Amino acid sequence: MKSKNQVIKIIFNIKNRSDNLTKYLNLLCNCYQKDICFDLLIINEKNNKFINGNFNKINIINTTSYKKLNGMNSIFREIYNARTILKKYKYCCFVEDDNFIFPISLVNSKLFLDNNPNYIACSGKKFIYSLSNNKYCFVNKYLGPNTNDSNILEKRYLNYNGALCYYSLFRKNVFLKILKFITKIEDDNLSEILFNFLTIKFGKIKTIKSMYLARKYPRPQIYNIPHKTKWILKNKLNKDLNFIMQCIDFEYNTKLLDLTIYNYLSSRFKKLNKPNFFDKIIYITTKYQFYFLNYKIITKFLKNVERS
Repeated sequence: MKSKNQVIKIIFNIKNRSDNLTKYLNLLCNCYQKDICFDLLIINEKNNKFINGNFNKINIINTTSYKKLNGMNSIFREIYNARTILKKYKYCCFVEDDNFIFPISLVNSKLFLDNNPNYIACSGKKFIYSLSNNKYCFVNKYLGPNTNDSNILEKRYLNYNGALCYYSLFRKNVFLKILKFITKIEDDNLSEILFNFLTIKFGKIKTIKSMYLARKYPRPQIYNIPHKTKWILKNKLNKDLNFIMQCIDFEYNTKLLDLTIYNYLSSRFKKLNKPNFFDKIIYITTKYQFYFLNYKIITKFLKNVERS
């Protein structure tokens, strides 16, 4: 039976992490069931059992990955391999198994995109949480992509704040277009970077006021990027870098490359300075300002996570 939903959320059932997915579904169905407005595609790693528990408030679509999932590149490839399923929807987004996208924020993001056809993606406010002494706690505000709505590509790259774009709600056609490019490279780190740069290249993005994402810290190892010394020694890195440069601009426009891949590489290998006193003050002020302004949503979420 064809779903009436226009939004599909994508999540992975990765080896030895099925408990995270079950917890995610319990949290979603038991605490946020009134806001559910999407179908859920679960891409299961080979030999993992399908998640078919009592989650009758949400339409779950199970599929199996073609190959072993060992990093962001293989994850993006498997999403692209599921494009026949995704093509039935107007919008889609991706979430990791221990993060959480608030359903009501997906509603608001969809409404924004419905009413603003010249934008390709939308998200909202985000925060980090962690488990400490068997209790979930707020860590800090999490940087997401800023509203970037210039019609001039150079200005969009200039204004882009470097945050991950792929958690956003995307127009499905743009999402798949980006993934098709990513299947042409192999590096996990550069797969994330290419996704971000192509998002900015292909259109305008919006950050709304709704609480959109709760991200658990630390990030699961499968999603981590390698240390810079180990990373730079990879044999096929130059080939992937050249492909990314061509994706940004086939004629290797210096201005665009300076604002994108050259800027990223410079920051990747720059020595990090220890925060001074004023940096710490700004960090603490920003952290608690965000926390108090969003106190009800954050505390409710943390309690719900503990119960799920």
